[in-house]
Amino acid sequence: MKRRFMLDTNAVRLLLERSSPVLDQWFAEERCSLSAIVAAEISYGLERRQLSPARTTLVRELLCVLPSEPFDLQVAAVYGRLRAALQRAGRTLSAMDLLIASHALALDRTLVSADQAFLVVPELRLCSPVA
Repeated sequence: MKRRFMLDTNAVRLLLERSSPVLDQWFAEERCSLSAIVAAEISYGLERRQLSPARTTLVRELLCVLPSEPFDLQVAAVYGRLRAALQRAGRTLSAMDLLIASHALALDRTLVSADQAFLVVPELRLCSPVA
């Protein structure tokens, strides 16, 4: 089955907490992946916060089993076009969210996120992690 869903950071948290049956199902069916940008955000969070050793291990293990999509030149080109288009339209998105949205668009993935900021991105397929 094709990987259709790219998980945002908040969706990964819900997956870790096992609080979204739909995410649990997509994960079990191997339909999810991560942007390398999301993996970087999660790695930063691990370094910044003092989580319990068990929680840190759980997060690191999930990062090892969830496929991480590389940020390559194809994604960089989509990022450039998207950033310019949003700027022309007078819309803004945080730097990391813009990179994540570009990655999902470039790979033709549905971004799974509870972050409403992504609604400013035209053509981005977005779904809630609690759908």
